[in-house]
Amino acid sequence: MLLTILLSACLVLCSLAVDNPHKRAPKRVHKTHASQIRRPLVKRQESSYLTPQTKKFAVNGSAIPLVDFDIGESYAGTLSIDHNSSNLNQLYFWFFPSNNPAASDEITIWLNGGPGCSSLDGLLQENGPFLWQSGTYKPQPNPFTWVNLTNMVYVDQPIGTGFSPAAPGAPAKIRNEVDIGRDFAGFWLNFMNTFNLTGRKVYITGESYAGQYIPYIASYMLDQNNTDYFNVKGIQINDPSIGSDAVLIQAPAVTALNNYQNIFALNQSFLHDINSRAERCGYFQFMEEALTFPPTGKFTAPNDTAPGCDVWDDIIAAAVYVNPCLNLYHLTDFCPFLSDELGFPSLGVGPNNYFNRSDVQAAINAPPTNYVVCGDDSLFPNGDESPPSSFTALPSVIERTNNVLVGSGLLDFLLLTNGTLMTLNNMTWNGRQGFSKAPSDLFYVPYDPSLNFVLAETENQPIPAVPVGLVAGGGIMGTTHTERGLTWVTVDLAGHEIPQYTPGAAYRQLEFLLGRISNLTEIGLFTTQQASNGSTASL
Repeated sequence: MLLTILLSACLVLCSLAVDNPHKRAPKRVHKTHASQIRRPLVKRQESSYLTPQTKKFAVNGSAIPLVDFDIGESYAGTLSIDHNSSNLNQLYFWFFPSNNPAASDEITIWLNGGPGCSSLDGLLQENGPFLWQSGTYKPQPNPFTWVNLTNMVYVDQPIGTGFSPAAPGAPAKIRNEVDIGRDFAGFWLNFMNTFNLTGRKVYITGESYAGQYIPYIASYMLDQNNTDYFNVKGIQINDPSIGSDAVLIQAPAVTALNNYQNIFALNQSFLHDINSRAERCGYFQFMEEALTFPPTGKFTAPNDTAPGCDVWDDIIAAAVYVNPCLNLYHLTDFCPFLSDELGFPSLGVGPNNYFNRSDVQAAINAPPTNYVVCGDDSLFPNGDESPPSSFTALPSVIERTNNVLVGSGLLDFLLLTNGTLMTLNNMTWNGRQGFSKAPSDLFYVPYDPSLNFVLAETENQPIPAVPVGLVAGGGIMGTTHTERGLTWVTVDLAGHEIPQYTPGAAYRQLEFLLGRISNLTEIGLFTTQQASNGSTASL
């Protein structure tokens, strides 16, 4: 029986609605002989996707406001969610073709979460060809853009999100993930036809609440049994919302606090009280059971609504008094607040809505919009009525693709690493529950070829320093485990947005999803690096 039918039945029988986790969240001179490694943005040499049909979507890569370099070939605009091209309900996309020959038969989607958050957040601050990240003076070329690896399309969805237009009242009619999947599939068929991409392998990637969106969208596509348009070959979800808050957030919160007490710096009386409450709420006992490998059976989520058991919110409240600039998306952020061109998540002063500029909207073929990166509270008026994705859609996608990657940044205090691992360990896929052993393999990330220059600058401290640009760390950066089509990976220095904080690690994860490397423990260069003189390479 199709999963869609099962879900429709569950919508009648299941009362559990998925929570929105973001509602919890309110960012002397020395000479040096090192030479800076400059890595220009790789641009397509030919406009192979420019046709009479796509011409109206073409973006002038050298005319993006405030971006002083050519971002290369791209296409942007809106397409209907069904066969009716005049439908007021449409999804906005920004499509970046890749020069990589290995990408000739594939297309990769990026989705942000929310619900109601624009995927241009991921483009501008995580993995797009140009980035304008918190605290940076202006846009910069991104040497770790995912466009180096694959054809990328960023989609604002569901309707009413970001630049995606909607008929009056239409977003409030979206009640569940069946609605989400149907609308996205309708848009996707139009997108594939417009750019003549039929038959391509499809990969879907994203983070946060996209951990709910993506498994359901992928499952809906697979249900269509049509590889011309919906040839889903794998999904990647980072720091995902895939279960209940009791397991993802509350149960592991005090253990995470204890692990990072040197960062939180809370007083001993608070620590004693919060640990006592976690013990009384059964959180420690629950974690011991839920992190047993292999699991001994299904476990029941603790009751986080019992008196005194909302420990996460009390930790955040106490932490803000010590560090007013606390960023629960990335624990090691401290004052001052950094300016942020999207106004999220930083509270810093300065321009905070780049995509709301009329000249920017005109340049990227966006409909005139009062843009906000996360908005439209009318979505899911009764909460998302679909069960958490780990209950239904996620195991189904694993079984039908055998290529699902779930990542977690250890410095994320919104959707905690142990909470995600416990959720997966309670899930059954490909005939068995959870993992047969605790994840312990070492996740290796190749070194950024510009790190020698960074090291020289750091040691010599020249004043003024030579700007380095965007760089990324490498080496052993976490743990990983692959079993029965599901890969789990943690990233030591990442927060909620893995590509933003550890771009090299995110780049390596995508290489694995696309099948460019055999596993995440593999030691070697990035697949897009060309070795030169033994140890120097560029992406």
